[in-house]
Amino acid sequence: MSLPDRATELSGYFQVVGERLHSVKKNNPETSGVVSAQESQLLLSVGTKEGLKMSEIAKALQLTLSSVTALVDKLEAKTFVIRQRSLEDRRIVRVSLTAEGRKFHDLIQGAQREISMSVLKVLSREEQDALLALFRKVADKLRAGEKRR
Repeated sequence: MSLPDRATELSGYFQVVGERLHSVKKNNPETSGVVSAQESQLLLSVGTKEGLKMSEIAKALQLTLSSVTALVDKLEAKTFVIRQRSLEDRRIVRVSLTAEGRKFHDLIQGAQREISMSVLKVLSREEQDALLALFRKVADKLRAGEKRR
């Protein structure tokens, strides 16, 4: 099988996993109707790296700054996030989770962990270790590429 064929196959697998993660976020009874899929993604990003700048959130979620502003407005109204302006440069706005936002972040992260556990359960311990090592290698390479831009 050629590299392009393998890449197509891998993309299909990523699509399946992505759809499953999205459906978990959307159908989670504890978060459904409270936060949208985009809002939950923003909560995950901010919860992982506290105090992100609005521009960093936009880049991470691949959204425009105006779209992120609208999402933060909604989450701020729900008391899940707070905005903090930089004292040195008032144009810089950082977003942090509130205690309520942290609670929802943890619920969403827990749902993702459940999906990951269901994936890992079908593999042997050795296969799990191999899969994690491969994803770690790929993630490290992607992170290194981002830092060079």
